[in-house]
Amino acid sequence: MSARSRLSVLVLVLVIGLAVVLSGCGGSGKKSTTSSTVAKGGTTRVTAAKSVGSAVEDLLMTRLATTQETPEAYVEAVGQAKPIAILFYVPGSVDDTKVLDMFKAVQADFPDYTFLTYDYRQPQAYGDLSLLLQVNYPPETVLIDKAGTVRNIWNGYLDEGSLRQCLINVGQG
Repeated sequence: MSARSRLSVLVLVLVIGLAVVLSGCGGSGKKSTTSSTVAKGGTTRVTAAKSVGSAVEDLLMTRLATTQETPEAYVEAVGQAKPIAILFYVPGSVDDTKVLDMFKAVQADFPDYTFLTYDYRQPQAYGDLSLLLQVNYPPETVLIDKAGTVRNIWNGYLDEGSLRQCLINVGQG
């Protein structure tokens, strides 16, 4: 076989291999969905149809069930059908301090919402809420709608404009 023929065969094999790899990567554009009820450590999470993906994506559009370990302020807010904004932070960290200051400033403009802040180093204050919300590491901000469904999650720095817009969106739902 000539060098030119071998090169043609090699190119053909590479093109076929590339096509096989790309077809296995979900090139159809369709997202997988799932719907389930999951029992974990005495809690039940009722989940709606959602995209399969990362832990954050799995938690979005999930309605959290409360337990005896869930903070009373959270339980009351869900019971009153109020939108809830939750911030887990570590005092002293630059991003945490910026997000905490912004979180407190925004609070005054949303009087019908419940704003909860928890020092991540004080787990007795937030009970099982960080477990239910699958908090990775602060700062972590979570927005929950009037029905108790997780709508937004940010891990790390969050700017004021994004928080304000999402608070408005959650309040309208």
